[in-house]
Amino acid sequence: MARDTYSLWQDLKDLVRSLVYEKQTNCLLCDTSVNGSQVFCGVCESAYFYPRLMRCSHCGKITEGNTEECHDCSQGRGPKGLKKVVAWGHYTEAWRELIQDVKFKSQPYLLKRLGQPLAEFAIHHLPPPDVLVPVPMNAERIAERGFNQAAAIASLLHWELGVPLWEGLQRVRTTTPQVGLSRQERLHNLDGVFRMPTAEKKVIQGAKIWLIDDVTTTGATLEHCAKELRENGAEEVYGLVLAAGMVKS
Repeated sequence: MARDTYSLWQDLKDLVRSLVYEKQTNCLLCDTSVNGSQVFCGVCESAYFYPRLMRCSHCGKITEGNTEECHDCSQGRGPKGLKKVVAWGHYTEAWRELIQDVKFKSQPYLLKRLGQPLAEFAIHHLPPPDVLVPVPMNAERIAERGFNQAAAIASLLHWELGVPLWEGLQRVRTTTPQVGLSRQERLHNLDGVFRMPTAEKKVIQGAKIWLIDDVTTTGATLEHCAKELRENGAEEVYGLVLAAGMVKS
């Protein structure tokens, strides 16, 4: 067999093999072997993402009792000004570790495989958006980390869904860390933090917005961002985050 013919035959065999046998890769969280189209193994899918459980429509937390509202939100203690908030997974163990590695160890490449499954989750739980808006980070923090993780997540959704990504919302001052603060303290801590340049307002006039962040706890950050967006013309704001807590029944 001539060399060129052999090379062509080998290429054809490789193509057939790639079509017949699915490429094997590893679970992003536990390194277990999975099919190429999968990001998480079945064990991690169940342990961290609970696809059959509902999310509280106000704060986004996974509700173990499968109710539409958690107790706090039913008592008016959840984030306000958003039509709905939804969290993809439970902020615990390996999922929390991956999110923290992205932020604190400058490893945004870990997000690369999340675009398709996150987009599929989001379009199942939220109405189609006109614009994607990441929760902004102040310039000092971006200089420290080199990137805004919320913007990185929003960028993945932009490429998967073809929805415009807009970063006109600005964080105009540094705040003290939110960790350990009560909901009311967090709300007060964020007063006046988020602003929009007047020239940017036309982009979100009458728009349905997905407000994107990595994690939500009390929802104070989402609430303040949504307030600024709605005051500047957004019609509806929906929150989408990678992770939140779980409400026990």
